Amino acid sequence: MLTTPAYGDPPAPAPPPGNASDAAKQLEVAQHDAEALTEQWHAAQDEMQARQDDADRARAAVVPARLAAARARDAEEAFRVQVDRVATEAMEGGRLDELNALVLSDSPSDFLDQMTTLESFTADQKAVLDKAQALVAATKRAQDESANAVVVAQQATAQARAAFQQIDVRKKAADVRIDQAQTLLERLSPSERARRIARDGVPMGVTLGNGKGAQALKIAMSRMDMPYVWGATGPKTFDCSGLVYWAFKRVGITMPRSSSAQAQVGRPVSRANLQPGDLIFFYHPVSHVGFYAGDGKVLNAVQTGDVVRYTDLSRMKSYASARRL
Repeated sequence: MLTTPAYGDPPAPAPPPGNASDAAKQLEVAQHDAEALTEQWHAAQDEMQARQDDADRARAAVVPARLAAARARDAEEAFRVQVDRVATEAMEGGRLDELNALVLSDSPSDFLDQMTTLESFTADQKAVLDKAQALVAATKRAQDESANAVVVAQQATAQARAAFQQIDVRKKAADVRIDQAQTLLERLSPSERARRIARDGVPMGVTLGNGKGAQALKIAMSRMDMPYVWGATGPKTFDCSGLVYWAFKRVGITMPRSSSAQAQVGRPVSRANLQPGDLIFFYHPVSHVGFYAGDGKVLNAVQTGDVVRYTDLSRMKSYASARRL
């Protein structure tokens, strides 16, 4: 089984092939590596967008949190006049326990904790102190939430920045391997190229259902014979996950951009229970995807130098899983 190169680390080009067989083998490896790296680039784009959305939401929460903290402080300060009145009454009444509570307290909250436990206050005075205590607690919570919102926004922004940097790293790695594969493709003779893209038959006697997957398959079928281009999402050129993304977009579903992320959407379905419109994924980790079209056929954007067409599922390598939307 072919292995996926590490992020940002495309393999060095192999020595020039000595014959047609070697050229075909090298091209197969380069083709898979290029596709896997391209899918990693797509995954990085998805990750960057998710982290950017997190950062936007976090930054948007900072101002309301600060306003809530300011309102809580204002409410506490406005009510403190009544607290001062209760404390003054305690001192003027000669209640030394209340005075001691005031003098020995380390904070407004501590003072109120002690004052509200004293038995010599009237019900009205205790109600004032209880409300003041609640306002002090609310102020602290609001200030803590405001400070936390700032921290979360800073962290989310840093994560978005790091994710954006990874896009460039992975795109450059993919470009290197794409160039290597293109060079190998150009070394093939016309007859070798023709054999490489030999067409399989079309599905026979297949009835499409009404589900979103079947609808997307029907739309994807309208792109038959459109060229494969790494990173393309249509409408006239596609890579494998780009075809899936484009077709589902037209039935109202925005899929992730990478095949690995698309492999997490919907619900799993066994190979024995495949229906037209199900998505089939290949390799471990996933780096290729196509639509099951019925009758043992897969509609997919196949590979560089090829087009959107049907492929016999039995001849496709490294079946991984299937999902149904």
